[in-house]
Amino acid sequence: MMSNMKLAFLLIIIPALSACSAMSNVTESSPLQGVEQASLNSTSDTSISKLISPTSDPIIALLTKRQAWCLLPEAERLQIDAVLRNQLGNASILQRLMLTSCAPAQYTKQSQRLIKSVDTSLLSEAERSLLMLIDANNRDILHSQQERDNIHSKLRHTIDGISDIETQINGDATPQTEGKQ
Repeated sequence: MMSNMKLAFLLIIIPALSACSAMSNVTESSPLQGVEQASLNSTSDTSISKLISPTSDPIIALLTKRQAWCLLPEAERLQIDAVLRNQLGNASILQRLMLTSCAPAQYTKQSQRLIKSVDTSLLSEAERSLLMLIDANNRDILHSQQERDNIHSKLRHTIDGISDIETQINGDATPQTEGKQ
């Protein structure tokens, strides 16, 4: 239930953040840009300008990159990962995490290794929160995969047991039909 809520949250927040990013691009080229900027400059609260200018937020920039990367074929994402792998620091690790989140079930273990390699003392609160969200999602995926494997094993065992029973029934039935003839 909780993983469904997290997935729903991600499905809602990523397009919303992308829309904010797209809207910031539209306003940057808008003829009203000067008017908007003038009204922002007159506002004493600088937090408002931070909310309106999402591209200055590294998390939103990272999520915007993720959205673009997830549209690429897997081969191109692997090339990007190879380039990022050669770079050092949290920035490249966070970008690699965004790449793994394009196919979370396929790259869960790699994502977990990347999370463990991040120097959390150098992260902002927002980056730590994003890391915790990805980590929780990975744990849910790994748990689901383990449950799926257990069910698959039980199913295989049940099918084998039924096959053994059918073989035994057919083996018991064969001498009786031969004796009647």
